[in-house]
Amino acid sequence: MSDLPGQVPRNRIDKAGAVSSALCAIHCASTAAAPSLLAALGLSVFVGPAFEWGFTVAAIVLAAAALAVGRQRHQLVWTSTALGVGIAGLAVGRLLEVLDVHGAGTLIGVGAGLALVVGHLSGIRARRAQSEARR
Repeated sequence: MSDLPGQVPRNRIDKAGAVSSALCAIHCASTAAAPSLLAALGLSVFVGPAFEWGFTVAAIVLAAAALAVGRQRHQLVWTSTALGVGIAGLAVGRLLEVLDVHGAGTLIGVGAGLALVVGHLSGIRARRAQSEARR
């Protein structure tokens, strides 16, 4: 069944989620490894808490939307698990950073971002397989 006119295609949720999740993982890794380099490049705005919270909320919203749509359509345990672990990991990672446990929070955040990438790519793959099966 194709998407209805006027609706955002479900595939776009996973594509946007995969890109934002990859950027999230890169951000977490780079801000932990090279904050002075980011500042020297004039990119210190990407290290601030407001940006991190905004990115976290956006990633969680995209992942939750992909989880809801994907679970309903594909019912794939692997995709749902990866997205669920990613959502929980982002929340735990941010909580640990608020509690000043930055090392663990960063590692969990990077892992969560990677789990979200895997979940979104799995959703894209499932959508393609489903489209090809209909042909």
